Amino acid sequence: MKNFPVPTVLVSRCLEFDSVRYDAKTIPSRIVKDLEPYVNYIKVCPEVEIGLGVPRDPIRIVKSAGEYRLIQPATGRDVTEEMDSFTDQFISRLPEVDGFIFKSGSPTIGIRNIKVYSGVKDAPVIEKSSGFFARKILTRYSGYPIEEDDRLRNNRIRHDFLTSLFTLAGFREVREKESARELARFHKENHYLFLMYSPQYFNEMEKIIQKLNDKPVLHLLDTYEAVLRKIFTIHPGPDSYIRIAGSIFSGFSNKVPADEVRYFERILDRYSRNLLGLDGLLEILKLYILGYDRTGAENDGLFSPYPEQLQTVIDENRDRNYWK
Repeated sequence: MKNFPVPTVLVSRCLEFDSVRYDAKTIPSRIVKDLEPYVNYIKVCPEVEIGLGVPRDPIRIVKSAGEYRLIQPATGRDVTEEMDSFTDQFISRLPEVDGFIFKSGSPTIGIRNIKVYSGVKDAPVIEKSSGFFARKILTRYSGYPIEEDDRLRNNRIRHDFLTSLFTLAGFREVREKESARELARFHKENHYLFLMYSPQYFNEMEKIIQKLNDKPVLHLLDTYEAVLRKIFTIHPGPDSYIRIAGSIFSGFSNKVPADEVRYFERILDRYSRNLLGLDGLLEILKLYILGYDRTGAENDGLFSPYPEQLQTVIDENRDRNYWK
């Protein structure tokens, strides 16, 4: 069984943990709950940290004369400087992290589509932005997996996030060992995963690995990490999976009976027409690898990028008796 790293994730405190929202509620989050046995969480609520109580009057982002301010309309209190100061200090003290899960819609910690108003009261929304705390996280941790709770309800976004989170956590462990051998192992174990994401970046990684005996390993680790983080700015769709599945299968298709080759071609066609899920495609491909390849490719990160227990069920109502 594959041993997975334990990622460190910065998470909004109001998601599953504490009643720190302005309305004193705790927000349920399936992804946060599912991940708890497999990650180390660091929890934060910026608004509570700067002294706003629970419950509290809501705050909003106001843009006036080209300047963004964080205002509490009910009291007129401006907490811009407090939030900026807290955020800077928090980031400077934050230990190494692998990813972020933030509460959507928050004027402090929301990542996208946060309302910006033209005034403190009775004013229209004039644009959408990121929260005050989140925007500095996005700048400092560019290339890290950063998502919001509501978007992670989408299975494709969840899969993409978990893949990058656990893969990057695995690389962090490689960095800590400062070992050329460990870097080569990591690259080999994720060969097809990286090739699926980007043939271009994969080739750059290959060139770095080829220099392991000639260059200082710390320099190569830095260079490799820069390319790795670029890879995870790409969000692969069905065409990427069809390309890599076809490429893997073609590597041993000369050993496969002609009728089974035609069968696999139909599988690719069904997946391309959204009649077969990604899990089904990869399981069938893995079966052929086990039968005809025998190179260990079935253990590649492409097939198991994160713990199996974090996969979502296909149909939550599958076992329901609709005729009872």
